[in-house]
Amino acid sequence: MPRIIAGTHKGMNLFTPPGKSSRPTSDRAKEALFSMIGDDIEGMRVLDVFAGSGQIAFEALSRGAKHATLIERDRDAIAAINKNISKTRWSDRVTLMGGDYRRYLAMLKRRGARFDFIYVDPPWGASDVLALQLSVEIPPLLSDDGLLVVESERKKPVLELDDVGLRLMKSCQYGICVLSFYRFLTASDVS
Repeated sequence: MPRIIAGTHKGMNLFTPPGKSSRPTSDRAKEALFSMIGDDIEGMRVLDVFAGSGQIAFEALSRGAKHATLIERDRDAIAAINKNISKTRWSDRVTLMGGDYRRYLAMLKRRGARFDFIYVDPPWGASDVLALQLSVEIPPLLSDDGLLVVESERKKPVLELDDVGLRLMKSCQYGICVLSFYRFLTASDVS
């Protein structure tokens, strides 16, 4: 059972969907992720795509993020997220979009939404077409100095996103998962 590991709700267990349709990020990987972000999480606007139980978004909120938008289509996962929203009492700080991620990413783009931290954890075994699609749809939603983190399984190649203006800053393996950190290329990166 995932739990919030730091911040205002430290130690709170989170609801998860039944079965094996959701794969919670390990505490070790989550701790490493937020250690790398550090105090920068304070006041951030977060987008969690393929949110599962929402544990990454709830961890970010516990550590001081301003607002989190979660996209998830699995009904059981949506029910778990709703329980977690009630449990944390963060209904005013969480927007849940239940349905197909493509529809919601397009809607957010039309609205001009921008996020400081975007976490993408697509289903493992997902096609390369999905990865390519996300590489095109995500960058317009990332703030100029924002951070994109993609979680993937160890045996999949790390996405190269230079062609959409994102530079791979770091890629770290934690057990069977890999966290890849991206930021927009700067003028000094190009020269």
